[in-house]
Amino acid sequence: MTSAAVTAPRRSAQSHEAVLAAAAEIAGRRGYGLARIEDIAAQAGVGKQTIYRWWPNKAALFIEVYGRLVPTGLGAENAGSLANDLTRLLQRLSALYADTPAGNILSGLIAEAQTDPRLASQLHDAYVAPRREILRSILKRAAARGDIAFPDNADFVIDLFSGAVWFRILLGTRRLDPAFIQQLVDALLRMVQRAEPAPAMLADIQAKD
Repeated sequence: MTSAAVTAPRRSAQSHEAVLAAAAEIAGRRGYGLARIEDIAAQAGVGKQTIYRWWPNKAALFIEVYGRLVPTGLGAENAGSLANDLTRLLQRLSALYADTPAGNILSGLIAEAQTDPRLASQLHDAYVAPRREILRSILKRAAARGDIAFPDNADFVIDLFSGAVWFRILLGTRRLDPAFIQQLVDALLRMVQRAEPAPAMLADIQAKD
């Protein structure tokens, strides 16, 4: 095998990484909407056709960039309790959205997906569905510990939790700050913990028996 044959894959891998890095940097500086393929190619030191050979369009490129910034398995680790699992997940998301262009990229992709059903499907498969499974696994783990009974309305619980986070990310005006994280975790815990009748209600039930 010639040295050229050996170095070609290495160069391709290096160029691939350079494109991802350039895309993330430009999105962080200009925003997703103003990140142009020609500028990404120039900064990465590759041709536009090289980018289009690897990604069919800008959105596909940024789905991969987002996946690098926010790994699919983020938050899957066992932190010992439901409260700790959720808090750690939110803290890690908060740091990523504060320190990287992940939030801006996600906002741009979601906005574009409103008029592009194919992108909406790609975004769902690449990010939405895996993220929901992480939350479902956190609830299942809590049920296995005996912290909670796995909720019959798990999808609804996941919707509420995710929706609160996405609302802040998409608007871009309010961060996932410690107070918000604490309030959201407390709210979810109240939803899923085994409910017990209030003393007044219990007395009323017993009186009727």
